[in-house]
Amino acid sequence: MVDLHKKNNVCPHFLVREYGDEIYKFCRRITFSKEDGEDLFQNTFLKILETGKETTDQSNIRQFLYRTALTCWKDQKRKYARRERIAPSVPFEENTDVQSGNMEEVLLDMEEKMLVRSIVASLPEKYRLPTALYYGAEMKLNEIAETLSLPVGTVKNRLFTARQMVKEELMKYER
Repeated sequence: MVDLHKKNNVCPHFLVREYGDEIYKFCRRITFSKEDGEDLFQNTFLKILETGKETTDQSNIRQFLYRTALTCWKDQKRKYARRERIAPSVPFEENTDVQSGNMEEVLLDMEEKMLVRSIVASLPEKYRLPTALYYGAEMKLNEIAETLSLPVGTVKNRLFTARQMVKEELMKYER
């Protein structure tokens, strides 16, 4: 067992320094909101700090962090379910560089990204989470399977189904 508080190389400060950006981006992707993503990020590391959770293998720290973030997100989602039904979050567009090209192209690209994000956001959770982990966090299939406690085949199937669902929705907009 590796105690996250006692080992200098795996202390909470190390975790934030090494994995903070990655976990923050993941939090933003699954919440579709800058503010909610920041709250989830903080809650994830606070939960690790407060509970002093342990991980059995340093190679699984990344999955441990993602699993903790998912647990916090599910707790947060239950807590804020009523607010989200009343005033849904709007995705925050990062890294929009209007200087780099034609304004029309930039706006069309932004619109397409927003459409894809809204379609992904509307997917059932069992398809949305693997999609966020695979495309957003760029995790490997076996890492996603371990993080979500699912067989690799199930993860592959859910990613395939999610892609098909997104494709079908995009085709509706092309008409």
